[in-house]
Amino acid sequence: MEFLLKFILIFFLVFYGVKFLFRLLMPIALRKLSERLMGKAAQQAQQGAGDGRYQYQQGNPFDQFKQQQEHSGRDNGEIRVDYVPTEEAKQRKGTQTAGEFVDFEEIK
Repeated sequence: MEFLLKFILIFFLVFYGVKFLFRLLMPIALRKLSERLMGKAAQQAQQGAGDGRYQYQQGNPFDQFKQQQEHSGRDNGEIRVDYVPTEEAKQRKGTQTAGEFVDFEEIK
């Protein structure tokens, strides 16, 4: 019984101690995080202010579409196949892939 009371007392002390520390430290941590984000945003704004455009950090996100347009300039009638199904997939048709069917009668 004495062990149980000690455990409960220690548990609540640790719980409320951690809760108190979070209340003290989280506002400081969030303030530092927001200051860092504001600094990055201000730095990007100054870099982009010279030409009036937004500067992408990791390249232009629309480059992938430009590559597709470059490849789409092929001769008319040329076909590009990205996926060829396996023989197993070709053989399974109809009820083999549809699952289980249950017969029922309509009651009027």
